[in-house]
Amino acid sequence: MSAGASESDAATVERRLLQVEILDLHARGLLRMPYIQALIVVGIGLFIVPSVTLWSFLVWSVAPVGAEVLRSLYARSVLRRQLELDPTRAHLIFIGLAGLSGATISAGAVLFFPQLPILHQALFGATLFALPAAGVAVSSSRYILSAYAVCVLLPASITWASLHPSQALALTALSAAYCVTIFFVSSDGEKLILRSVIIRHERDALVRNLEERNAQVLEAVSRAERAAQAKARVLAAASHDLRQPLHALSLYSAVLAAEPDFETVQELSRNIDQIVRSLGSLLNGLLDLSRLSAAHYVPEREVLDVRLVLMQVCDEYQQAAQHKQLTLRRDLRELRMLGDPLALSRIVRNLVDNSIKYTDDGEVSVVNRIESVAGHAWLVITVSDSGRGIPPAEHERIFEEFYQLDNPGRDQGKGVGLGLAIVRRLCELSHGTIRLESELGRGTSFEVRLPAQVLLPARSDELEQRASTPRWIEKRIYVVDDEVEIQRSMQKLLASWKAEVKVAGSTHESEQLLKLYGRPDLLIVDLRLNEAENGVELAERLLATHGRFPVLVVTGETSSDALVRARMLGYPVLRKPIAGEVLHRTIEDVIGTEQQTAPDLFGKL
Repeated sequence: MSAGASESDAATVERRLLQVEILDLHARGLLRMPYIQALIVVGIGLFIVPSVTLWSFLVWSVAPVGAEVLRSLYARSVLRRQLELDPTRAHLIFIGLAGLSGATISAGAVLFFPQLPILHQALFGATLFALPAAGVAVSSSRYILSAYAVCVLLPASITWASLHPSQALALTALSAAYCVTIFFVSSDGEKLILRSVIIRHERDALVRNLEERNAQVLEAVSRAERAAQAKARVLAAASHDLRQPLHALSLYSAVLAAEPDFETVQELSRNIDQIVRSLGSLLNGLLDLSRLSAAHYVPEREVLDVRLVLMQVCDEYQQAAQHKQLTLRRDLRELRMLGDPLALSRIVRNLVDNSIKYTDDGEVSVVNRIESVAGHAWLVITVSDSGRGIPPAEHERIFEEFYQLDNPGRDQGKGVGLGLAIVRRLCELSHGTIRLESELGRGTSFEVRLPAQVLLPARSDELEQRASTPRWIEKRIYVVDDEVEIQRSMQKLLASWKAEVKVAGSTHESEQLLKLYGRPDLLIVDLRLNEAENGVELAERLLATHGRFPVLVVTGETSSDALVRARMLGYPVLRKPIAGEVLHRTIEDVIGTEQQTAPDLFGKL
């Protein structure tokens, strides 16, 4: 439907509402008319009864009162059924009833004028002339009042003229002028009533608009208050969760400064590694939550292999499940769809991690399927466990930031309580939903539904190829970072993995590396360098100058133009802090993929 048609329909509805309301005003005025008409008939009877027979007066008096009773009954009917009322038809009926009422009261003049003395004739005629003027106060339509006035005055005027021919011309002119005057006066009154109704409608619309705006403002204030409370809660919890591991690190640093024995150093190393992992998890969760809450996260749309993404997440948590003697069951269908692989992996990773933490025996299962609802495809992922279950009163609270069941002491070994909050926000940003079913002692099931555009099933041989990524021992890896400590730590870590590592702290040093040693098997570059170029621009320039080689971007940023550019170019991106196994797995994926695709690419060249 076009905008013009919509506006026309709206105007039609508005016009009908005005007509109904004006008829409503007229109908309400008619409710009291039988009593007024009865009083008028009684008043006329006081001066004509001595000149006419009583039975003829009584027969006549029933007609005008009965006509007004009929008008009143129809008016009540109109008031009862306003919603299904046809205003045009109702208006015509009111015109006809007005004419009937006027004709019945005027019939008295036709019947009784010849029997009355001249004085009583004049008094009766004056009464009839006054009735249309009084009708101006009752009628809200000039056509209704005109019908009433003509039917009152025409029979009486004709009868008077027949009894007094010498006054016929003057009476005709006077009656015509009076009817015209009544028409224009009633027309002005109708316009005034219409204007007052329109003003009241506009006032009501303005009041409704103000009420809606007020409700929106109150809702916005309420949301802002809830957001402020949530931020205060997040800051309070984050402050505690950051201070505790930092305090522990300071103590471990003091122990290391005292030059402890080798066994103590090994124990400290394990403890420090655990603390650093906890801090990294907390920082990543806070950054993710900040980006999601500030709407800085824009879901990507690319072809992804759902089964492969879910398999990788399950593989990541297989060891954790085995450590607790849990079975991590997978029922994964092969399919491809357009979606955000990062969002999908984060959602499933947080749900699997949560299930393993709160399950002491039994199994955790991950199942995926496609459902079609009203012609729209939905990816449905279910993560279920046989764990402790969640009390019904906690079903909503577990999605709050830093809220954890059975962890009042904020033990970071049980996580930081941001996973489910991030899951819900990612589902909302992906236009999906998350549903929870749980029973105490019987386990918990999370069902995630995401809109899906299904393409082709993934080939099993392709999955096997991706799973068997070749190793990268003795590969040449260049690291570009302007922080000296990061250069040293990355060099030591990569060297411990048997890679040949070269480091550079600037764009100039990077160029010298490639001139001296040739192209790398992998370039790891920091996104933000303290120079004119960022890491992505440097990588593009080096690729253009020296030819093809894989690039891995690392960064601590959550949003920037350079980060968007890196994604557009297809560079893998890792966010600091980076766990060692994540870095190791990513390097294997990047170098392995490059080795598989390189022959085809050069073959095409």
